[in-house]
Amino acid sequence: MTDRPRVLLVEDEPRTAEVVCAVLNSAGYTELEVATTAARAEAYVRAWAPDLILVDLGLPDRDGTDLIRSVRSGGFRKPVVVLTSAMSDDRVLEALRAGADGYLFKDDIEVRLAVALADLAKGGAPLSPGAARAVLRRLGFEQRQLMVPTLTPKETAVLELLATGSSYAEIAGDLGVELNTVRTHIRSIYEKLGVENRAEAVNLAWNLGLLHRSA
Repeated sequence: MTDRPRVLLVEDEPRTAEVVCAVLNSAGYTELEVATTAARAEAYVRAWAPDLILVDLGLPDRDGTDLIRSVRSGGFRKPVVVLTSAMSDDRVLEALRAGADGYLFKDDIEVRLAVALADLAKGGAPLSPGAARAVLRRLGFEQRQLMVPTLTPKETAVLELLATGSSYAEIAGDLGVELNTVRTHIRSIYEKLGVENRAEAVNLAWNLGLLHRSA
């Protein structure tokens, strides 16, 4: 970015825009424009050539992620950072895959925005803690997908019964084994899957394709 970077803020909430502009001005970003819609933002990108775009995802005319994809496909190569209230893992990952260089929650604007932009200027990828956790969770899931554990037939049978909500005693009765044997199988399942409880085990097993019977 240049010494006096042009910042385009894409935000339709006046109060949020006011707060963001105040933080930017305090941090020395004085070349600012605000677009309240995706259409206006694209017009600014073409006519004004900003050095940085800060974009909300909940725009009135279009989703902010679509705007990011659009400006990227149009050749915009400078930084784009999301400022949003959308905190779900899916939203974080969708925006980053669309071409965002950072993802900040609106609750963090006053305390993190200036620091995040300084980090961005040094080549960083600023993320609110919750957004960073979303990325790490996805990386961890994808890594585990690549290393699908092998369960024994008995462990698979125990896991399928766990998925139905059966108690340990019910599982022992259904399989005709001792209760301690069930506990041993479950400890082995948890260790192989890298989980700590039934809910995590069942959820991961479905995602890894280890469960085949409807529960």
